[in-house]
Amino acid sequence: MEGFFDFFTTVSRYALLVIALYVVIRVVISMFFKKASDPIRGRLVNEITGEVITLRDRECSVGRNKACDIVLGFDTISRLHAVIAFRNKGFMIFDTNSKAGVTVKGEMIKKKANIYDGDRVGFGGLEYTLSVNKFKYIKDKSKKIARPGYFFILILISVYNLIELLLTSFPNGKFEFLVASAFLGMIILMWGYYFFASIFMRITTFELESVAFLFASTGLGIVASIYPDGALKQFFAIVIGVLGFCILLTLLRFIDAIKIIRYIVAVGAIGLLAVTLLIAEPTNGALSWVNIGGVSLQPSELVKVAFIFVGAVTLERLQSVRHLTLYMIFAAVCVVELFFMYDFGAALIFFFTFIVIAFMRSGDIRTIMLICIGAALGAVLIILFKPYVAARFSGYLHIWENMDTTGYQQTRTLIYSASGGLFGLGLGNGKLRTIFAAAEDLVFGVVCEEFGMIMGFLIPVTFILIAVATVINSQKAKSTFYAISGVAAISLLLFQSMLNIFGVTDLLPLTGVTLPFISKGGSSIICCFCLLAFIKSVDVRTFSNFKPDLARPQPKVKRRTTDEIDN
Repeated sequence: MEGFFDFFTTVSRYALLVIALYVVIRVVISMFFKKASDPIRGRLVNEITGEVITLRDRECSVGRNKACDIVLGFDTISRLHAVIAFRNKGFMIFDTNSKAGVTVKGEMIKKKANIYDGDRVGFGGLEYTLSVNKFKYIKDKSKKIARPGYFFILILISVYNLIELLLTSFPNGKFEFLVASAFLGMIILMWGYYFFASIFMRITTFELESVAFLFASTGLGIVASIYPDGALKQFFAIVIGVLGFCILLTLLRFIDAIKIIRYIVAVGAIGLLAVTLLIAEPTNGALSWVNIGGVSLQPSELVKVAFIFVGAVTLERLQSVRHLTLYMIFAAVCVVELFFMYDFGAALIFFFTFIVIAFMRSGDIRTIMLICIGAALGAVLIILFKPYVAARFSGYLHIWENMDTTGYQQTRTLIYSASGGLFGLGLGNGKLRTIFAAAEDLVFGVVCEEFGMIMGFLIPVTFILIAVATVINSQKAKSTFYAISGVAAISLLLFQSMLNIFGVTDLLPLTGVTLPFISKGGSSIICCFCLLAFIKSVDVRTFSNFKPDLARPQPKVKRRTTDEIDN
């Protein structure tokens, strides 16, 4: 029997790696080569000059600025004059505080107005006629080929979980029921989500979910092998994360609703951090954790979702100085609260995410440079007047000189990671698992040691490729909101991954942030799945069943009775 387990452990090293490689390659091919159709949604026709402007994007900015989608080089046109948006009820036009105003059918609009086929639209004296009579919505052809491929991918990830189940459920020759239940539950969860999303949410692509399930399964295997009692808790966190993903993705279909609740979300995020600062007990030198009924929560992880939700303001407030200032105040309050909580890793992530959102909203590099300079000066002042902050990073670049003190975790991570070779020692056979925070901060080292350096290389590369695909998709997103929130979400995950990987390898100071989807921690898992909803919303295939109604609404006609007709 012992010989069989040795053989199975050896085979599983290669099987897990092959499955992971196949899933990632299949997902990457799907993301980059299976694109939705790009229909022409309408045209703006100048009846005098004959100029024709094609409307392909869900939102087209109009102005004198060269960064606008439609550039009109006349003095009467403001730098950002208007935005033409494609919504469920047809086209809408927004006046973005232009000097000359926007007219529809010869009448000046106040803020926004619906426009229909044949309507005359004016910008600072220039007048165009909207033409949508030749528009035809083209369905996403990827529906026909998506399901069989993802069906097979789910089978492979299920096998991946079964292998991990067998490797972790018999630690001392005794069967661990709770560990096995976690992996079986993971398999049921994946298939349940697949059929639910296909039937009720009408989702046809599962690239991001496949990667998330693969990485979450890897993290579950590591947690189960190190902390068997924590496997079921990690699984329940994944369940909550998937539920949050479904709820948020459904909510993201309705941009108008998002616009209404964002202020509530902003106030709630600031309040949640404030409460945490007051009631949290110090854990590893930080006031980041709150215990409620025996369950530990890290509110800063949940606030990440709110941070992006609030920051990705809808189009009529895009490039508005006043609203950008309000968001700067919101971001500053969140970062300051995190500093007082000594959660410097989260503060860095929040600040980086703010920079991404601020740049996408303003498009002004000078503004971003001023913000960065101000933040750098603030950081210098904090270090000068708060020496204990600098002490947190005293071991940076000196880990080998302090192998048994401040550099203990990182030196062991580097040594044991290299010992795993290309294919790893096998799940549960590593030595790094005996080091404190192995399944949390040092989990990347555990992956390299037990799953192999190839797997360790695969994780950051996958995040980078998803980021590239998200940026490409953002150019054709249904809304500016989706573009900003999706790019911000993947930037956050990518930056967080970089802080974790570079931190444990001493390329950056160790900040104690988690590796997305893999590290032990319920709050982190929930946050990552929710952020995935923002990333998925960028892809136009996600809402491919969107069928606009471009017909001009007809006035309601009251039916007359027979007696009324006779009279």
